[in-house]
Amino acid sequence: MTTVAADKRMPAKFNIKNKTSLAVVIGIVLVCILFSAVTTTFASTSNLARLLRQMAVMVVFSPCMTFVVATGEMDISVGAIYNLVVNCMALMILHWGINPWLAAVLGILLGIFCGGINGLISVFLGLPMIIITLGSSYIYKGLTSVLTGGYSVGNLGQSSFFDFGVGSTLGINNTVYVAIAVVLISAWWLRNSVMARDFLAMGSNKNAALYSGVPIKLRKVQNELLMGAFAGLSGVLSLSFMASATSEGGSGYEMLAITAVVAGGGSTDGGTASVWGTLGGIALIMIIKNGLMLMGISTAYQQATEGILLVLAIALQRLTNRKTRCQGGQRRELLHRQGRGTCHLRRERRGQVHHDEPYCRCVPHRFR
Repeated sequence: MTTVAADKRMPAKFNIKNKTSLAVVIGIVLVCILFSAVTTTFASTSNLARLLRQMAVMVVFSPCMTFVVATGEMDISVGAIYNLVVNCMALMILHWGINPWLAAVLGILLGIFCGGINGLISVFLGLPMIIITLGSSYIYKGLTSVLTGGYSVGNLGQSSFFDFGVGSTLGINNTVYVAIAVVLISAWWLRNSVMARDFLAMGSNKNAALYSGVPIKLRKVQNELLMGAFAGLSGVLSLSFMASATSEGGSGYEMLAITAVVAGGGSTDGGTASVWGTLGGIALIMIIKNGLMLMGISTAYQQATEGILLVLAIALQRLTNRKTRCQGGQRRELLHRQGRGTCHLRRERRGQVHHDEPYCRCVPHRFR
């Protein structure tokens, strides 16, 4: 067996994900310095508290998109589901007299139901999730308009539910603590759950994952159920603070979440996911939006900024992925020469091929 001295082994490279995370951190620091210099209120305690509260809804919102993108799919109905949940909860509290806490549970269940519908339709029709959710988003938006008549829903009365939403602990809004808990649980789940690993395997190579025993259809539905649950929970947090709902709420939330995922190092091709990276992407976007608002920049320019960030993040991702594939091929070639590779060329003679994927498996050619 070939042995290799430690000093001849391939040196560790600075990982592309680390580069992306570092770029996000540097971006956050730079924009904070910029807005602190050009505005007098950005660094104030009140503005930072407001920024954290605004981020809370999106932070709860973001893990669901992280999991969806990890499978190589995109869900653009999440904003519509969020707004449907908020408005249905408001109507249940106002017209049916339902306890707000019970309405919160029903709202999360409604989100899960809507996400499940998306997943089941996609599985049975065999269509990409982006196509299904494009149609369902209009259905959910239309249903919201029908239920509310196009008007805002407010005057929901007093309740401990709303007291929790506007209340603070140690000077920080209570919804922020919920968002922190969601991030910690999601990050742990992504690292330790078999389901999460299956999501990544599906995004890396769906055919290889299927051949390895991953229940693709079941995982697809489960992913959408999680998406609906997170969208419902974010709607609950939003209503607890705002105590009102509008028929046009949640517009653009899905694109903001996708931008955060990609900016945080996630790949639109699937196979990679980072809750912490997505959190950094959310922080960067929300800080920019907050700073532009303080500068008096119109909403149209703020939306344009989000679009620019998405394009730049995808362009950077493509460039780094190309470099990663090149480095990966060189490393495997070296390992084969050293006799330490797990996939040998002789397997190709038996009809098996090597896949350049994070979840690499040698599988029969027909499953490639």
